[in-house]
Amino acid sequence: MEDELAFTLNLALYQEADLGDYITFMMNFRTVLNSLKPSEVIHLETVYAMDIINLLVQVLPDHEPHDVPWFECFSYFEPADLHSDYMEREAAKGKGAFIQALWTEYAKPKLYGLVYKAWRRHGAQTLTTWTLLAQAVLDGCFRQKWPDSVFQVPDACPICLGTMHWPEKTHCGHAFHIRCLLRHLDERNTCPLCRAPNPLRASNP
Repeated sequence: MEDELAFTLNLALYQEADLGDYITFMMNFRTVLNSLKPSEVIHLETVYAMDIINLLVQVLPDHEPHDVPWFECFSYFEPADLHSDYMEREAAKGKGAFIQALWTEYAKPKLYGLVYKAWRRHGAQTLTTWTLLAQAVLDGCFRQKWPDSVFQVPDACPICLGTMHWPEKTHCGHAFHIRCLLRHLDERNTCPLCRAPNPLRASNP
């Protein structure tokens, strides 16, 4: 798992005099991250990024833009585009498993890296603000405008058999990854399943 690799790496890299305190903090922080659950009420809004930035400023005031852990871009990717077998397997489960995997594979490693940077630049940290930041990041993962398929059991693309989060529907009612469908249409302009002609033609009003 990426989160465990990131945890181990950020422990190994730290060589300051307060190493013992850092290790204790990281162990406690890992326990917090592993026990966090999404908030019971999560509003679908984009301003959550400001909550994350406001908390990040408190622990890492000199952070850079790429340090901010938000994940809007992932809500536009198909799972196969992430080039991660684990993410694809989790996406195929539906029921929000893809979002939980995003938290494990991308958000938690990001937070471990930010803790390392904060300790190197500003010394000892307190767990309270980091816990609030982690909760905001976890809720931010769930606040994205995910397609319904992320929370249901998603269909598989009939062409590549991969999980579809953003299926392209043909006028004849079949759904495919858009890239798979366009690749097929380069060779023949028919639906890959029923052979209806011009499957992406606009519907008549």
